[in-house]
Amino acid sequence: MTDGRDQFRLVPRNDSPAEAPPDRWPAVRAALDGLRTECLAIVHAGRTEFDREHSLTYRAAEAVIIHFDDLLGRLPAEEAVRLPDDLSPAAVRRTRNILSHDYRSAKRSIVWDVVADRIPSVIDTLLG
Repeated sequence: MTDGRDQFRLVPRNDSPAEAPPDRWPAVRAALDGLRTECLAIVHAGRTEFDREHSLTYRAAEAVIIHFDDLLGRLPAEEAVRLPDDLSPAAVRRTRNILSHDYRSAKRSIVWDVVADRIPSVIDTLLG
């Protein structure tokens, strides 16, 4: 058992050029598939539940959007080329910032549309 002081010690990275970078696509693909399932669960719970004050499905939708932004940043270049032309990573990032910093300026109707339609559509395009 440790006293906790070494929990955050630095561990040197192995950036040896001789090693190929790890293939992140399988993990990103699985995470995207999981997000699609979460979107479906939110929609299945219904718009009335989503719009309710202190709704857990709304909070789940916020988390989905935040995670979606993170996964977009992890897409390998060869997969990112399949993103729809009308998807603005900057707009996704702004939405993520609004939601993650709890500015309360996000319109629920926009969050619903993003989770009910936009994210699943983009994921379907990426996963084929």
